[in-house]
Amino acid sequence: MGLLPSHRLPTQDEWEASGYTRKGWPVIGPAESLRDHPGFDKVVVLAISPQILEGRLIGTVDPTDLLGLGGPKHPERCNDTIAGVVRADPDRFIGFASVNPAYEGVDAAVDELERAVTELGLSGLKLYPMYQHWAANDPRLAFPIYAKAQELGIPVMIHQAGSTRIDAKLELGRPGMLDDIGREFRDLRVIIAHCGLPWVDEALFLLTKHPNFFTELSYLIATLTRRDLFLLLSRCEPMFVPLEKLFFGTDYPGFLYDPAALRDKLMTVNEEAGALRMEPIAQEKLDGIMGENFARLLGLIEA
Repeated sequence: MGLLPSHRLPTQDEWEASGYTRKGWPVIGPAESLRDHPGFDKVVVLAISPQILEGRLIGTVDPTDLLGLGGPKHPERCNDTIAGVVRADPDRFIGFASVNPAYEGVDAAVDELERAVTELGLSGLKLYPMYQHWAANDPRLAFPIYAKAQELGIPVMIHQAGSTRIDAKLELGRPGMLDDIGREFRDLRVIIAHCGLPWVDEALFLLTKHPNFFTELSYLIATLTRRDLFLLLSRCEPMFVPLEKLFFGTDYPGFLYDPAALRDKLMTVNEEAGALRMEPIAQEKLDGIMGENFARLLGLIEA
């Protein structure tokens, strides 16, 4: 944390010294993840399915075989890798699968999703349309995946938000593209990643419209001051967005954010209320955002 400058682009030497080079992130295994989440009951780990980004094949791999899976170190095994993380500490880790319908076709993606849930025991699905250059509302490529997820009864988290990666297509990141999914798949639980940043209000309005739409705050929470986070949360319910539809998130380890510091930012937002002459947010609602809302979504506690 704090290894790279935030006010300018890091130099190549600074990238190398930090361990976060352009060649890839440091190897983060179960032990490192638990170390960096002190006081957290559960940690959600998300697979990244195979994708070509800026001419390179990327995705979740276990390059040093920390998990003891053996075999090839290839993103096609992303879901096996995440399942291995969950097996390392099943009481702490919750695993989400990932598939890419533009990689080997939608039929292969649907089959892999079913395997990831029924054989590997993963609890949800993460999709990356803008990075993989397909549209989240594409009836041919995307809808069969949602149909399978709805059949399996799992939630789907979709990266409908911006990206600083040059090769990611911003036109495919607008949260409004998910409206078709909410109309077509009424029972599918959809989580909008990063609260749709920079299209935050667009994402929040989808939560108003669709009963089974939710959002998580990773990345966004790190870009906001504590006061701005308080103001954002305070205006949700007046615009008919229940705070029960919001989940805490960190984007760890993709950015140099401290999960504990982000947790503390959320849980102390009411310290801003007095100076703003506003009502504090109910503690039970903050507790819900911190974890109980997501736990109810997954059926870990009673709804």
